[in-house]
Amino acid sequence: MKTFLRPANQLILTGCLFVTAAILPGSTWAQGDRLVTATASSVNTNITQAVERIEMLVKSSRILTLEERIPKFQVHNEEIVGAQPISQNQIQISAKQPGTTQLNIWDTDEKLYTVDVIVLADSREVEGILESQLPLASLKVMPIGSGAVVSGFVTSVDDVDRAMAIVEQFYTAPVNNIQVSGVQQIMLHTKIMEVSRTKLRDLGIDWSISDGTSFYHQGPTTLSNVANSIGTGLDPSDSAVSDMTNRFFFANANFEALIRALRQNNLLKLLAEPTVVATHGRPSRFTVGGRVPNVVPTGNGAVQVEYEEYGTSVDFLPFVVGPGRVRLEVRPEVSEPDESRSVTVNGLSVSAFTQRYVDVAVEMDAGQTIAIAGLLQSRVDAYVRSTPFFGELPYIGTMFRRVRERKNEIELLIMVTPEIVDAMDPCEVPPGGPGLNSMSPTDCELYFDGYIETPNLMGHQCKEDCREGSIMVNGHPTAMQGDMTSSGGSIVSGETLPPGVYAPGEMPTVVGEGVVISSPGE
Repeated sequence: MKTFLRPANQLILTGCLFVTAAILPGSTWAQGDRLVTATASSVNTNITQAVERIEMLVKSSRILTLEERIPKFQVHNEEIVGAQPISQNQIQISAKQPGTTQLNIWDTDEKLYTVDVIVLADSREVEGILESQLPLASLKVMPIGSGAVVSGFVTSVDDVDRAMAIVEQFYTAPVNNIQVSGVQQIMLHTKIMEVSRTKLRDLGIDWSISDGTSFYHQGPTTLSNVANSIGTGLDPSDSAVSDMTNRFFFANANFEALIRALRQNNLLKLLAEPTVVATHGRPSRFTVGGRVPNVVPTGNGAVQVEYEEYGTSVDFLPFVVGPGRVRLEVRPEVSEPDESRSVTVNGLSVSAFTQRYVDVAVEMDAGQTIAIAGLLQSRVDAYVRSTPFFGELPYIGTMFRRVRERKNEIELLIMVTPEIVDAMDPCEVPPGGPGLNSMSPTDCELYFDGYIETPNLMGHQCKEDCREGSIMVNGHPTAMQGDMTSSGGSIVSGETLPPGVYAPGEMPTVVGEGVVISSPGE
């Protein structure tokens, strides 16, 4: 601790030396009960209160000005802050290293002014690197002791790891207060289908061969027009003539149209079509199937029953990696019991299962679709046709029977379309649910017009030979009262009918709170 004294009758002439102080933009300095934004003008600080608080950066300086002459001042820790007089009422302090110290200043009346000086490490260098490496992020680094607190917003979770890796090069054990902005929910539209590859070949269609605009097909087929007109938008580099698992992307509806055409011609079977909503980084699973008991020997002649799962299941692990970008890990699996491969152990039959699955990880834009194909399974279909009675006779029955076997290759096709979604605001929720805007038809509408439902707020005029002398009120027939004859757009009987009430053959026009009847054709 050092104390500087200045005689009262001594005038010290000091050259006007101003050291430029680098102030962190946007920092806030606490000065008594006041908040002063650190700008170029805040290099000069006026000491007006008995207790002041100043924050500085390492290797920066500040000029403290008192209204009266300063006869003496005292710095508690010169290793943190250095001070020297530059005029009768001004002191220049310089920040040397991070820490906290105290500066005492006396005026000519021996009044004490205490200045708490907090010196922070300079984080402008690391913030500049973060801004250049992560231009879409908004980050702030606040040094604390030997570490720092990193706060702000980034657009993806991967940017958090990148930012912390940069900060760790400057500070030990930084605190991560970074938040990921944007929507972090993903809706996954999935379709799991089985396609008869043998039947597709019979039709001349092979989707493992693509020129980037359409599938390969040859020969006249019932789907030739579909195959010629429907393109897939495939990238030729993603297409391959191979029996291995092929993965390709597309962002248009042409492939969906081909899928619908194959389903209409019984060439494609839809196993499952789940829609799953998952959050960033959380695994999700969808299962359609069941569990079958399976006897498992445990030794010493004892057995136990274990339940094995079968059916169709899909495991998802989605990540939002940037604006409109998704990294998706998908593991679809299709399994089913196969009694032809069961084994017998100690007189007990142990079931076997056939299983087809694939585990892939891709990065794609939201709204694109990944299609995984190439998982083949061979089946043998046998057909027996015989003449009744004669086909069942021994020896000569073979003359009246025909057995046909056909090998059929079944290909598993999985399509997944991720979309980044968010919850709806209350104003976005539809005002009504299914069925609220419709009602059951009347007998006339059901039998004569064939309507199975009618709008809830609009009436329907029955045929005159069905219900003469009635009008419709909210879709229901009501007997007419009084003299109600239309007169070319005038109000019937000088009065306005209630809403939803009008005479046969007339269409209502809503005016204010009532209905004006106008004759058709006028």
